[in-house]
Amino acid sequence: MSMQPRRRNLGKRSVIGSAVGVIGSLVIAGPATAAVNGQTYKVQATPAKQDKNVRGPVGAFSTSIDTAYTPPFTPAGTQVVLTYPKDFRFTPGNAPVCPTSLISTVPEAQADAACPGAKHGSGTATINNGLLTGKVAAYRGTPVNGQDVLLLHVDIFAGSTYTFTTTLAGLFNRAANTLTVAIPPTGTAITHFDLTLTKFRTGKKTFFIMARCKKKKWLFSETTSFNDGSSITATSTQNCKQKKSKKK
Repeated sequence: MSMQPRRRNLGKRSVIGSAVGVIGSLVIAGPATAAVNGQTYKVQATPAKQDKNVRGPVGAFSTSIDTAYTPPFTPAGTQVVLTYPKDFRFTPGNAPVCPTSLISTVPEAQADAACPGAKHGSGTATINNGLLTGKVAAYRGTPVNGQDVLLLHVDIFAGSTYTFTTTLAGLFNRAANTLTVAIPPTGTAITHFDLTLTKFRTGKKTFFIMARCKKKKWLFSETTSFNDGSSITATSTQNCKQKKSKKK
């Protein structure tokens, strides 16, 4: 795996992506006083054995991102984009949708009740290295301007005490094969985030995430942008195995 750390000034642009199976470690190039020291990133897709040409269902797709800070926890992330290889396809199909207004500020139990059938993932978050923690749930959101939406619903806790809920909206761009997530300004920084999307049927022959193994390798990229205009980018790969195609 080759890593090409870089620090760019993007203004309002940003891109985050995803890597599969291998951890990518990044170090920001810049002044010694920089508060963000680096980022580690790990994603795994299963099964890794897929047809060469025909995409099959992905059983689980797990992503984790850890950002290392020297306190205070600035700069804060503003936007992330997951960039996927062309072997991967996201097909929301006819899966139930969940309006953001029904779940944006209510606890997960109420969100589940409001949107039965739309949930297909879960994870955790850590804010300011443990000042607060989050319980994450993923729901299919209502499409916006033709773009499919993944809602990341986060219950926030101080210790074991529930404090509030926030919901982030991720927008899929099918042409670019990306998922863009804006991070609301809260005065805090997300130092850990993980999410596992589960096998989720969206039609008679379709699933939310489907993949093929065209060249026996999947390449993913990740960029996090911060509110000081800087960004970190990582790339990583996962080898995949080609299974025998079914005879027609």
